[in-house]
Amino acid sequence: MDSVLDNVLFLLGQRMPRLQSSTKPDAKLTLETAALWRQYGCGLLLSQLDEDGYREGLEQAAALYRNLLPRRSACSEFDQYYLARSKGAPLFDALATGAWELTREIAAAMIPVWMPRMEAEEDFHYFGVLIALLLQRTDVDVQLEAFERCLKGGASYRFDAMTALAAGDDEAFEKGLQGMISEQAAWLERQQRSGLFDPYFHKTSAFVFVEGAALVHLARRRKLKTQESYRLIPSPALEAAAPAR
Repeated sequence: MDSVLDNVLFLLGQRMPRLQSSTKPDAKLTLETAALWRQYGCGLLLSQLDEDGYREGLEQAAALYRNLLPRRSACSEFDQYYLARSKGAPLFDALATGAWELTREIAAAMIPVWMPRMEAEEDFHYFGVLIALLLQRTDVDVQLEAFERCLKGGASYRFDAMTALAAGDDEAFEKGLQGMISEQAAWLERQQRSGLFDPYFHKTSAFVFVEGAALVHLARRRKLKTQESYRLIPSPALEAAAPAR
């Protein structure tokens, strides 16, 4: 793991100066660099049980994305794919560490319009429900209805989890989250069998389901009962949150 973390740090050392020195925002590079910070934080958690390092890595990822969003209008046309709302994984990074102010800043700044050629509609509406919950808006039910409508009768564990969070239903949230975890595990297995995967990801953040950890933190904030740990969500990842602020 030490060599993996050293390599990730080397890549960060290449990308961070490019982001900091550029006068024009680069959404693709921002998301790639955020993923490296996520991998670094997860690697520290897994190898050293370094909760501070985990939290700092994820907060670095989230801060990069937060700083990108107000400048997105200056991005090139080739960056539009990376600006789609459902590409905003750093929202989970902020939420998973309990950085509530940073989480809300990102949620408020994310693109509110569906980009059909850039993202699946159900993914867009999933983020819509999550944002409404995070910002305590009054349109949560409207967002849930839009999410359900685009499913066209199909099943979605993400929809089940969001519905449970909105309703404060512990049991339903548990079922939805467990379904999401199983889907994530199956996806990871397919990636590994294919031989076409990011080796740094599969040695670090593949073992920490940050999206799931984020939803657990939100559930706890909404007073739902949750387990101490889950498959792909080790307990240190749930204990590493900063004090609510």
